[in-house]
Amino acid sequence: MLNKPYTSFNQHQQPNGKILIGVESGGLAYSSLSMSAGEQKIFLILETILKADKNALILIDELDLLLHDEALKKLIEVISSHAKDKNKQIIFTTHREMITTLSDKINIRHVVNIQGRSYSFEETKPDAINRLTGESTTPIEIYVEDDLAVAIINKICSSLKASKYVKIFKFGAASNAFTLLASTLIRSDNLSGKLYILDGDKYSTENEKKTALDKVFTGTESRTYELKAAAEGKVKQFNLPNGVKPEQYIHYLITNVSLDGLGGEYLEIIEAARDIRVELDAHNYISNILTKLGIDRPSGLTRVMDLASRHPEWHQYVSEVTDWLQPVVSDLME
Repeated sequence: MLNKPYTSFNQHQQPNGKILIGVESGGLAYSSLSMSAGEQKIFLILETILKADKNALILIDELDLLLHDEALKKLIEVISSHAKDKNKQIIFTTHREMITTLSDKINIRHVVNIQGRSYSFEETKPDAINRLTGESTTPIEIYVEDDLAVAIINKICSSLKASKYVKIFKFGAASNAFTLLASTLIRSDNLSGKLYILDGDKYSTENEKKTALDKVFTGTESRTYELKAAAEGKVKQFNLPNGVKPEQYIHYLITNVSLDGLGGEYLEIIEAARDIRVELDAHNYISNILTKLGIDRPSGLTRVMDLASRHPEWHQYVSEVTDWLQPVVSDLME
């Protein structure tokens, strides 16, 4: 973890009964008294976790403190593997944003305290959380689930000549839209320039949206009902056919557009897309196109949306967003 080849580990008991750990590295033996604070912390954490009983729950405050990024990453990899083997649950706090790169090994929750209430966000992104405590720099803020939705919004904004007015934030899991909306309302932020957009495969009915809002707005006091009323209609969605995933639908659009007037950079995408028939993981309907062509994801998604927007069904697909955005942008242009 610390780029040191440790060759031995032992313990020393002082005359006063205190036990110190000792290690040997590169032919040099030394105790914890000679260790850096970060090195001491790693050995303490590992000792605590490894000695804990099977099925234990271990809480660690500020795991990242005194550790550089590489050491933190290696430590998490080790304790994640051990926790799975021994069925232990390890919960830790950190302020280090690089932790989001390890989402395949750990479950990440952003916890934000606003006006005495704590909110937990699942699978979210740092930019959406940071926005809760920052100042708005653009008149329109649009919150979406992932980079596919970002590309869709960018295409819509470009077609409306609205890109300079819009800032897009990713919030991750669909349920975060309602938590983010609730926390924004409780902060008494102005919602007139904010829109929260779902991919359309979850919480697609008004009843489902209402139920989700009821979960984040708890209580029976009058302010709770006022906040619920203010939240109604602020969560929009892309209009997907029933039972179809976003990537699957975009794949359908781009494989069924007219080829008239298309350049080679678009024809190669269509050709690669038509080679894909059925994918068990819906994300692969788009990801495999970009991988096959060797296109980086941001620019690849832009080209995909350029194609998808040529299909006659595109306008219906994005109509909820366009219908909300168009008059708001028109007011800003006047």
